[in-house]
Amino acid sequence: MVMAAIGSAVSTTLYGLADSEAVQIAARILWGISYASLNLSTLAYAVSDRANAGKRVGASRAAIGIVQAMSLVGGAWIAVTVGSRAVFLIFGGLTLISLGAALLLPRLPREITDKKPFRLPIPHRLETWGFMLGFTSDGVFLLTLSFLMKDSITWVAPVLATAILLALRWLIEITTGPLGGWIGDRFGAGRISIINGTLLVAGFALIALDHELLGALVVVMTRGMFNTLIPVLVLERGKSSVLSSQASYSTWRDFGAAVGPLSAPWLFLNIPQAPLYAALAALLGISAYFCLVKR
Repeated sequence: MVMAAIGSAVSTTLYGLADSEAVQIAARILWGISYASLNLSTLAYAVSDRANAGKRVGASRAAIGIVQAMSLVGGAWIAVTVGSRAVFLIFGGLTLISLGAALLLPRLPREITDKKPFRLPIPHRLETWGFMLGFTSDGVFLLTLSFLMKDSITWVAPVLATAILLALRWLIEITTGPLGGWIGDRFGAGRISIINGTLLVAGFALIALDHELLGALVVVMTRGMFNTLIPVLVLERGKSSVLSSQASYSTWRDFGAAVGPLSAPWLFLNIPQAPLYAALAALLGISAYFCLVKR
């Protein structure tokens, strides 16, 4: 957690200071490593009490969501008024607060693992769902969201409209994360994930039917819930250590989130909105059936 805090502060500050593209790419890699460490370490603290893991994960996601929602709207406003470079410098300084918090954390015992050498994680059902979630929701959808909102919301700048919608995703985590975690502990995260996955598919279908604003609202709301549900699903699967299972899922989700933005510009420019989002809805629906429903 200490190293994640230091890496986050350094990388964010470099965005605002460096003009070199090579330095900015290196800073982005450092941020990816830091954020992965933050996610896994936060999960380790949450599941140290396995009986209440869902509630603890939900509370953690809610705390993150409060700051994310404030940062998205505030950062967009700063970017519009004084420029994006100032945003990174301000947020780099604010990130130093996390270093003080990390230094105060108690130490956890090392997780017992096997002696097998490191291998790239093989995708199973949950990893496949993570890839599709990353490709569709964190990739194509996020990269095209500003274009969707350009014609749907005309009373604010598209960048601010996009930030407000993304902030809503984190507000959903603030309000439903703890509740979703408690429900997952009590009734099983699998059942809640099936319902949530069905609504996510419906959101993409609404965008395909030219209901962009309503569909985008449904997508950001249901996507936010999965940040709480997935760690509980990982804990329920329990085939190996929790952290390695979560790391495997995160790897494939992030891989999908990388492939999505690379393909989104070509897809959005060459395929009309209706068939593009209908295809994404179909892919998500098939993936949800085989990864979340079928036993």
